[in-house]
Amino acid sequence: MKWRDKLQMFVLTKQEQRTIAFVVLMLVLGLLTKHYRAHHAPPASSPNEHVQPSPSVQASPRSG
Repeated sequence: MKWRDKLQMFVLTKQEQRTIAFVVLMLVLGLLTKHYRAHHAPPASSPNEHVQPSPSVQASPRSG
């Protein structure tokens, strides 16, 4: 069996080619994002810093 005959098995429609290209693009973007976040991580906060809790929203009493 020739190589060309084997490659005929992988002939894809335009829609299939676009779908595969989209999946590959999303995979590459995910890997690039992972790499960026690993190398540009925000600095860790020191244990002495005090984080202010956000004020809680209090419901006003209902008048009936």
